Amino acid sequence: MTMSSDDKSSVKLSKLDDLIDNLISDEELERYIAEQNDGLTREEREKIKRENRINAINQWCAENPGRDPTRAKDKTIKQLALDEEAVVRREEFRKNNPEIVAEIRKRTKNEIKYFDDRQTYNEQLPKDYLHKDSYETRLKKAEVLNGCSFKTRTFKSKRFTDQYAAELESPNRGSTLEGHWVESDGKQLSLAWLGGWTNLIANIGFMLLFLSVVTLLFQLVVILFEGLHKTWIFTLIYVPMFILGYFIAKHRTVLLHRDYFYFNRHTGLVKTPHTLFRKPFYLPYEDIVCYGANQRNVGSARGGSRVFVSLMVPLKYPKHYRFTKPTFYVGGSNREWDSLAYATAMTFMDTSIPLGTHLYQSIEHYFKIDKDITEKHGFPEELKPYLDPVDCQVNREAVW
Repeated sequence: MTMSSDDKSSVKLSKLDDLIDNLISDEELERYIAEQNDGLTREEREKIKRENRINAINQWCAENPGRDPTRAKDKTIKQLALDEEAVVRREEFRKNNPEIVAEIRKRTKNEIKYFDDRQTYNEQLPKDYLHKDSYETRLKKAEVLNGCSFKTRTFKSKRFTDQYAAELESPNRGSTLEGHWVESDGKQLSLAWLGGWTNLIANIGFMLLFLSVVTLLFQLVVILFEGLHKTWIFTLIYVPMFILGYFIAKHRTVLLHRDYFYFNRHTGLVKTPHTLFRKPFYLPYEDIVCYGANQRNVGSARGGSRVFVSLMVPLKYPKHYRFTKPTFYVGGSNREWDSLAYATAMTFMDTSIPLGTHLYQSIEHYFKIDKDITEKHGFPEELKPYLDPVDCQVNREAVW
């Protein structure tokens, strides 16, 4: 049985209606209409377009020898040349970075797959694990974890007067995770402070390495003037010192997990970093504020190079902190990034909105290695339904 022309037209209109009903983008709709009109695929159409573009550029170059078409006064030729340059750059990038291109293509293919399976993609999963307790309830839970009640403080500083905003303008603001100086497994978000055990261990390791080199140079001087008599004593000193210093410097990140603030989206509490003489404590995230200096740079304690830093201030702290009120230097790059890091942490704790897409990269990383943010436990079980078990990619519009 053959189809009439009217039947064929009705089938095309039906397909077009289905595409519109599926909420495809304008670009896909234009592509579909163009393919129906000329019978060419997108690749064939792009090939013809490029050939025409190259021919037009070559003709202009033949008429204007020695001139750069990207700087032509003719705006049409200039745009064609810029478009061709962009295509060449993309081709070179694909050629020189096949692994990155393969990953991008895989992610794009997966996103299409998730879009096609909209019933699963938009399925609402239980969110009972998110914190719903009031501030007062969470404050009491923090006191139980700390083993004592809180003291309340006010913060005043002549240098740190610029208080950062506690929320992002949009939960998806920012293009990369690195720009925010934070990491997250979806349950907890970490923000590092500029101090603590990691820096101490690193300084000890590098100091031992330095002393071992100085001892070696001193041994060479002794050999030069005194000969080899009793130089074995120096060898017994600098060899173990060098080995120990190298081992410490190489493994200086063994206590890195102690140097982070941990913002827990499932409890509504923040765990402060370990300090050299104080154990961490818990407090509601509303009682954490972050300040920047009222000048671009803050001088270092040693009087050397000047670097911008910010200050994380707990407005409540346990009563057993008898002599000092805890503050933590954070950031170390620039005001905007420090502000984004703090705002990201505060927005992360707001359970009324999904996680921002700029955190997906980190969530996928921890899911792939099956570790939580501290890398001491497994990936949070309640977050696993939000990721593709095969490709380790976030497969839902809203990750809670």
